[in-house]
Amino acid sequence: MKYKVIALAVSGALLAACGSDNDNYVDAPTGSSTSLQAFDGAVRFLDAYMNCGNGFDFIGETGGNGTINIGEGNYPLFDEDPSQCTFEFGENLHPSGGGSTTPPIDESNSKELPTIKYVVPGSLIQADKPIVGSPYTTLISQAIDEDDSGLTVAQIIDQVFAASLPSGTTLTDEQKALLLSDPQAALDTMDETTSTNVLASTMILSDALVGAEAQGGKSVAELSNVTQTLATSLAANDNFPTNSSGEPTFVDYSEDLEDPTNFQSIVDNDPDPEADLPPSSAVPDGEDPLQDGEKIEDDLPPTDIPPVEEELPPPTGGTGGTAG
Repeated sequence: MKYKVIALAVSGALLAACGSDNDNYVDAPTGSSTSLQAFDGAVRFLDAYMNCGNGFDFIGETGGNGTINIGEGNYPLFDEDPSQCTFEFGENLHPSGGGSTTPPIDESNSKELPTIKYVVPGSLIQADKPIVGSPYTTLISQAIDEDDSGLTVAQIIDQVFAASLPSGTTLTDEQKALLLSDPQAALDTMDETTSTNVLASTMILSDALVGAEAQGGKSVAELSNVTQTLATSLAANDNFPTNSSGEPTFVDYSEDLEDPTNFQSIVDNDPDPEADLPPSSAVPDGEDPLQDGEKIEDDLPPTDIPPVEEELPPPTGGTGGTAG
């Protein structure tokens, strides 16, 4: 497990602890830590970086439940005001850290995600709330950057979900907010059809973002179009998100969507729940693109970066000791 701890004295206001009603959430020490999670389902073994105005620092690699618990005092600017910081998740994105050879993996279905990149802008971060990097925080971040009409963040969030989810999917404002801070808790509040639609769109959007990145970028409108079209077919499949045996299933279109022709062909199509899923290069020719997965149910703990007043683990390559 990788980690980086910067032990610094802190002055000014410190961030209060984050809580959650989600049964899958791993509580950090009371009053001392903030939960940072990568979620597609929960993604373990994914590098996380933070930029509070001085460049991106490597924080660590996500552990169980896709989570890193960040203790108070390690990042004073974050403690002072988390909304001034931006987070990125992805393998070896910046020279400040990373380097693991273990591929990130979705705990809900064992899908490997070696090339994903998720972004969390400061405008989606609130004190006293968990922080989540996901396909949707990434698309909303891009939509905020693209907007030149003066929309509020709430209006942009509404537009993104409306354009990318299968037609007829209705989310409450509370569910939208939870999807951007505690996704599993949000899914737990939904009926089966709604949660299936959200899971399908999240999975497809993750692959679409990979494909867009390989092509040098695509617009929010194009990414939303591709997501809604493929997710409509995926959500209508009787074997998603679980098959007849109750095992999780997934698709992988990341490589296919790196091809500009394939990407554009989906943009040109209209969403149709009766339309079959297109072939996937992730499976042999002629095989069903919907793959059987496996839920990871081991007891890997989250990555913990202790508060500075506690005994700290040694930095990578170090010899141990304490700080604070």
